[in-house]
Formats: sequence, C-alpha cells, structure tokens
Amino acid sequence: MADGCKVERVCEHRGLSTLPERLVERRTEADASLRALERFFNRTVLASAMRAAGIELVDGEAANVHRLLTADDVSHAARTEARDRLARAGVDVDAVTDDFVTYGTIRTHLRECEGVETGRETTVDAETVRDTVFKLIGRSETVTERELSRLATTEGFDTGELSVSLTARVACETCGDEYGLRRLLERGGCGCGDTESGPRDGP
Repeated sequence: MADGCKVERVCEHRGLSTLPERLVERRTEADASLRALERFFNRTVLASAMRAAGIELVDGEAANVHRLLTADDVSHAARTEARDRLARAGVDVDAVTDDFVTYGTIRTHLRECEGVETGRETTVDAETVRDTVFKLIGRSETVTERELSRLATTEGFDTGELSVSLTARVACETCGDEYGLRRLLERGGCGCGDTESGPRDGP
C-alpha cells in the first residue's frame, strides 16, 4: 500500500480489513462510481463505530445517519440532534467524521494502493447534480445566517435566533411545468416527456 493512504489507515484502525477489497470489487465488477464508493466507505465506517458503541442497527439506519451528518440539505437542528444522539450512545462523532474520505481519496487509493485504473469520470447523473447544487445552497444558507447574525448586533435590527432555509425552483419554458429541484430530479425530468402537461408544484 502507499504510504499515508487514509483508506488503509482508517480500515486498520476500525478493524475493517475486508473493506479495501470490497471497494475494488464494487469498482471493477459493478462499475461503481467514485462518489458511490465514497458514500459506501463512509457509511461502513459509521456503521462500524455505531456497532462498537453497542447500537443495534436496522437496515438503512447507518445510511440515514450519514445523510444527517453530511448532506448539505439537512438543517442545522437535525444535524445537531443526530450528533447529540450518537454522542449520548458513546460514539466519538468527531473521530468518526474525521475518518470519512472524499471521492478523490478513494481514487488515489484505488490507483496507488490497488492498481485499479479509475480513468476520468465525465458522466453526469441526477445524484451528482443534486449533491453539487445543494452543497452550494447549504453554503448560501450558512453565509445568510452569518450575515443576519452580524446585522442583529447593530441598532435598528432586532430579532431572535434565525434559521435560514433556501429552496431551488426550476421552471421549464417549453411545457410550463415548475418544480422544486429535488422533485424534478426524482421524477427524471419535467412534463415535456408526459402525455399531459401542466404546471405542477412540489417540494
């Protein structure tokens, strides 16, 4: 293995000896994307930490907790609640999230430690678009909350604790349909591909 490979270090520390092999299998046999491998790795690390703390996991629980900890469209309150719940159960949340990796780290591991050629991924799918856009929205929410908090320290602007929630809406100029971005991605497009088309609204 390559010196300083984070994937190998985390797997050794967490006792996940078969995880590197599973990453290779998913890449070479199932053609999993680097982002899918990133999520798989991080969810496996989280599930391991939760089990080590004595938490009995049901199907999909680790994936949902991982989403609450990392997704940009999760509210600050929901993320804090998830972290507090893990901490009360005995999970060192900061240590776990420090062990999470990026898809770039996965790429480096596959190439330099496993000899797997990853190539240059140029495909775009709905999940990639969602992750990119909601990451930007999350940053915008953070900046907006920060600026409002600064404004609240000045005279003439009185407010309690504010929580900012921004939404992305998309309108098709061809068919006239309008959707929340999440709904548009979930349904695979707008009404242009439907037999009947008309304005639609959704979260």
